[in-house]
Amino acid sequence: MTGTPVEEHISRAIIEPAGLANTGFPAGPQIEGPHSRMYEAFFGAIDPPRDYSVYNMSWVMTGAGLISTVEDLNRFYRKLLGGEIVSPSSLAEMQRTVPVIAQDGRTLDYGLGLYKTVFPDHGTFWGHDGTVWGALTMSWTRPDGGQQFSAAFNLVRWRKPTDDGTPHPIDVALATLKHQALCGPA
Repeated sequence: MTGTPVEEHISRAIIEPAGLANTGFPAGPQIEGPHSRMYEAFFGAIDPPRDYSVYNMSWVMTGAGLISTVEDLNRFYRKLLGGEIVSPSSLAEMQRTVPVIAQDGRTLDYGLGLYKTVFPDHGTFWGHDGTVWGALTMSWTRPDGGQQFSAAFNLVRWRKPTDDGTPHPIDVALATLKHQALCGPA
């Protein structure tokens, strides 16, 4: 225990040295500057979706209490995987994965704050997704930093469960977007 608030430590040890100029911890429920509104549908249970644009996310602590831009997410992952944020041994530990069942039932190869996705013939990408009420981000980077994809969404959990397991058109479009951004056109 250092007595330093975790937000201050993360800011000094990671955000500032990495040059993440548009990343930080808001002081309360208001976000300064331009930003999108945040809508939550809770799998169709909230209809119409509720606006969570002014909402204190401090209950999720540093995991989702942090705000950023997709440009800063790309910079962060490029520097992380390039060995500029943690030591090589720490990065190796982050990339040592175990199988984990995700909320949607998929099995992920999850490490310490990173998980990987593999596209045959296009390689391995590392990153993470994150969500809170009304917001979702996903960020993926090839280990050499040569290909990246980050996206932010302001309507989450849009799909109602289906009996036959048919994917929602938005989910199909997102999977296609991610694949094309990382691997090129099919």
